[in-house]
Amino acid sequence: MSLHQPLERLLALEGCYNTRDFGGYETLDGKKTRWRTVLRSDSLHRLTPASQQLLLNYGVRTIIDLRYLSEVNQTPNVFSTSPHVTYFNLPLFGEELEAEMRKAGTLFKQCLLLLDCCQQQIKTVMSAIATNETPILVHCVGGKDRTGLIAALLLAVANVPVATIAQDYAMSADYLAAFYAPMLETPTKQGYAHMFKSPPETVGETFNYLEQQYGGVVSYLKTIGMTGEQINHLREMLVD
Repeated sequence: MSLHQPLERLLALEGCYNTRDFGGYETLDGKKTRWRTVLRSDSLHRLTPASQQLLLNYGVRTIIDLRYLSEVNQTPNVFSTSPHVTYFNLPLFGEELEAEMRKAGTLFKQCLLLLDCCQQQIKTVMSAIATNETPILVHCVGGKDRTGLIAALLLAVANVPVATIAQDYAMSADYLAAFYAPMLETPTKQGYAHMFKSPPETVGETFNYLEQQYGGVVSYLKTIGMTGEQINHLREMLVD
């Protein structure tokens, strides 16, 4: 995984299932998203030493961990004290919202909870991405929903079509299938198995909501306190 190898979306790392590069997506204005700039991932606590080095060799210099405190304490990030990267724990929500997320019933309703109830946290994460050294890796537990929402907002800022963003979100279902399989019995019985899926229509519904309630992604980001300068910087950072 050197700087001279062909770039692939999924990084083959022992201990991670869903580590992916944002690069190479075509935008609506005929450009492409930049490789080795932002990556999305599931939790890094299982990474072997060899895979940790592979990720460093890939160039990752900033890690943003979206998990809340008890998740971090239970399975600490292997890079949390690394001298080679800047590590941030920026929880997208806390344990108090976890129960509401489970009761939401659909992933779309979970996204609404995040968008409406976690605006300061989303602003903090997006601002951190805009101001820290790239490549930046953003992760949660599965790299699917918390990470998926941040990924969707970033790709929208980069002017990537919604259909492409939906495909990117849906990839998690395939990559995480083996990881999630042993965990599904209880969620299925208790009615929150939807939390282990990633149907592409969730993205379309979410963007429709953002358009109707906030006037689109850029207007939403401004509503939660991001400046036009920060948003433009994100776009320039993400697009070749």
